[in-house]
Amino acid sequence: MNLSLLYEQVTQQDAFEWAGLITGIIYVVLATYEKPSCWIFGIISSACIAWKSFTDYKLMADVILQVFYIVIGIIGILQWLRGRKGSQEKPIIKTPAWQHITAITGCMLISWPLSYLLVTYADARYGYPDTLLTLLSVWATVLLIRKELHNWVYWMVIDAVYLFLYWRSEGYLFALLFLIYAIISVWGWLQWKGHYQRQINPVGD
Repeated sequence: MNLSLLYEQVTQQDAFEWAGLITGIIYVVLATYEKPSCWIFGIISSACIAWKSFTDYKLMADVILQVFYIVIGIIGILQWLRGRKGSQEKPIIKTPAWQHITAITGCMLISWPLSYLLVTYADARYGYPDTLLTLLSVWATVLLIRKELHNWVYWMVIDAVYLFLYWRSEGYLFALLFLIYAIISVWGWLQWKGHYQRQINPVGD
């Protein structure tokens, strides 16, 4: 790791960029506690990351992904609030394994032609990995909106790979951000798993 480059990136961040980093962390933390307000912070963070991915790192599929997050953030707020039952939060659910297998397989197949387009016409630095992560992130976000338990497993993997891609691109500050995301995703999995167990076994409360 180039510590001097990391220091340079940290010191060169303006208030707008720092807002994106901080609100991104707040978004994930609030999501682990099932707070609908998490989506507001996610929208702000996505707008900032989209700009950096486009201007600095050439992760074009990630730009599209972040724009998607802005739109989906509005849907997320509505779904989580609508799913409440009185004072109780929208319940956590599980989906069958075949749905996960189908979604992952579909993302892998669709990524081939899309990555070609991004490399050819959008100057994308990482074609297939960037595109595959984008599609998997879309699926994981759908699961998050539905409050599906395993969305956190997807985020653990996605954040770890994005950490690597930003590291390779010498975007060390964003690599550290995705390291934080990956750690919080583990915490989110543990939190939601415990909540889910209490849902199906209320006697244990």
